[in-house]
Order: sequence, then C-alpha cells, then structure tokens
Amino acid sequence: MKLNDVIDKYAPNLKKYLKEHPDVDKMVKTDNGSYYAFPFIRGDQSLMVYQGPIIRKDWLDELGLPVPTTIDEWTATLKAFKEKKGATAPFTANSLPRVLNDFNNGPFMGAYGVTRDFYLDGNNIKFGPAEKGYKDFLALFRSWYADGLLDKNIATVDTKAWDSNIASGATGATVGNAGGGIGKWQPLVEAKDPKASLVATPYPVVKKGDTAFFGQMDQPFSPGGMVAITATSKNVELAARMLDYGYSEEGHMYFNFGQEGVSYKMENGYPKYTDLLMKNPDKLAPAQAMSKYIRANYNGPFVQDKRYLEQYLALQTQRDAVGIWQKTDVAKHKLPPITPTPEESSEFAKIMTDINTLVDEMTLKIILGTEPLDSFEKYQDKMKQLKLNRALEIQKAALDRYNKR
Repeated sequence: MKLNDVIDKYAPNLKKYLKEHPDVDKMVKTDNGSYYAFPFIRGDQSLMVYQGPIIRKDWLDELGLPVPTTIDEWTATLKAFKEKKGATAPFTANSLPRVLNDFNNGPFMGAYGVTRDFYLDGNNIKFGPAEKGYKDFLALFRSWYADGLLDKNIATVDTKAWDSNIASGATGATVGNAGGGIGKWQPLVEAKDPKASLVATPYPVVKKGDTAFFGQMDQPFSPGGMVAITATSKNVELAARMLDYGYSEEGHMYFNFGQEGVSYKMENGYPKYTDLLMKNPDKLAPAQAMSKYIRANYNGPFVQDKRYLEQYLALQTQRDAVGIWQKTDVAKHKLPPITPTPEESSEFAKIMTDINTLVDEMTLKIILGTEPLDSFEKYQDKMKQLKLNRALEIQKAALDRYNKR
C-alpha cells in the first residue's frame, strides 16, 4: 500500500523524524515521492561502519612489525606470518555464498581505486570488476595464492572453516566485523594463547599516507528491517499506529533497550544493559541474550541508538576498530539507495545475474592460477557482450532521478 496519506494521518512520530532528517526522507521514498514502508534507520554515523581488515597484533609485536597500511607491508607481514609463525593460511576470508563474499566493500581492491560493485567516480557510475584496478587486485591475490600467503581453500571457506583457521592459529589476518568478528574470535584465540590479540587495521592503500578509495559503510537507511502494509489490509490505521510506535520516544527505548528494570536500568540518564544481557546466567553470548529482549542488534521499524553499540562492542579493540575503518573515502564513491523503474528492474536483474556469475568465475580462475592474468581483457569483452553498458545506463538513469528528488 502507498503510505503517503497513511503516514500523514496515523504516523506522527515517523512523519516528524523524516521532516527533521530530509537526507533520510529522500532515501526512504521512491523517485516519484511515494512511501511504501516503515524504515529501519541507523541513527548515528558510528552505527554505519562495522567491517574491515583484522590482524593478530600479538604476532606483529612478537615479530617487530608495524600494523600494515600499504599493500607492500601486507605482503611482507603475511610472508612473516607464514615463515616465522607457521601459519598455513596466513590470510583467509569468507567465500560463501560467493567467492570473497565480504569484499563487496572494497578491502584490498580499494587500494587500486575499485570495488566489487557499482560505484561513483566523480559524476560517472562504474562497475569495479570491469576496470583496470580490478586486474591489479587479481594480480595481488594471485601472487599471494601462489606464494602460500592466501588460504589454499579460499574458494570454499565457510564460517566453520573460517572460525577454525583463526582459532587454531593457521590464520593471522582476515576481513570481518567488529561484533561478530573480533567479538567472536578474541575468546577463541585467547583460549589457545592468553597473549593473543585481534585488532583492526586500516583499509590498505598502495602509497603510504593515502586514504583508501572504498570501505564498508551502510547508509542511514538500508532495505533490511523495513515493514510494509498490504493493499488488502482491513486494519490500516491500527497497523500504522502500531508501526509508528517504534519512532516515538517510548518505542525508541523499547526497541533499543527493552524493558526497564529487566533488560536495562537507567544510570545517570544512560540506559545500561543489565547482566541478564551482558553476563547471561544461561551462558548466552550478549548478541544472543540481546535478541530475546531487544531489536537494536538486528533491525526493524525504528531508529537504532548508538548507546546500544557502545555496550555491544564490549572490548576496547572493537570500539577502536570502528574508528579505524571509518577513515576511507567511501562517502565520495558509494551510490545512494537508487531504484530502477519496475521495467528497468527486471532487465537489470537479468543482466547482473549473468555478469556477477562471470565475475565470480573470473575472480576465482585468475586468483587460483587456472587462467592467466591476461585473460582479464577477455572477461572485460564478455561483460560488454552481456550488456554491462545497458546496466550502467539503468543505474545512471536511476541516479539522475534520485538527484532530482
């Protein structure tokens, strides 16, 4: 159901929030100004960055190495991890459901001015895997693989193998999240070695002192967690008023912190989670205990509160990670949440299904050495045959409409 009139009449809290935040308002409606959902909104910059490169700091200290910032330093570091720490998979990463699954945000390839997706270069939209920078990235990972610096099973690493590599000390570096990565792995590495410490590293660059082209950063609005009302609903007013609750003061506290006296207590005006969440008597990890009482560590129709994150990231290394990963130029290059028209949408989806399958195949074959690096140009031609230019046109048209809103 189109919600413009519904929000106007029955959702005063959401209406007020969107009026006070025109940048978010622009993101949650279509090109012609229609609202179709009650959105999940990240209410602070600190909630938008949560992923990046992670490394064993205790190994660096032991080997007298700095935290790597350039590609050359990374290569030297991984070599030292292999030769002096006996790491059998010095660098690994999650490869499910697709190869290098968490690389859409540009770690390592961002050093060469591209990412795995569409991005902005000035006023132009480009597709990273079709650009020369992607070939440079493939050359780097191909050489790492050949030299035994990249996990030899990189094509098939699932969560279980990933966790196991890090816990056992087979791996000294990866790309992961502050909460579900450092938070999950720190106790695992500590169990094997009490001195073990995982820390974030900056997104790598080629030239020391440069700022990385791209990194992970969500928009204040992302499609997960939004709620719509069906066109056939017999209780539109009731549904709208219930959904609007999440944007009220009381609803904000309830979604983010739960029930006062049970899941949180107010201490000097600050909503502090109780031990029921943070030191759960049933031995549930904070993320699991939280999910029984609040929505803040997931999503839903409300505005996420940064005070949730300040407690969720219990370790100083996790809190530091967010600040380290924020230092990129992603804001200049990330596309806003643009939407193709319904007709364009199915055409775009079909083109990109074919192109993404091709990119995954190319990425894997070149990194594993089953195809020469020079076959990159052949793949570029194939992308053109699969109508990449048409996909770029559709994206550009959607961006133009977005900018005119």
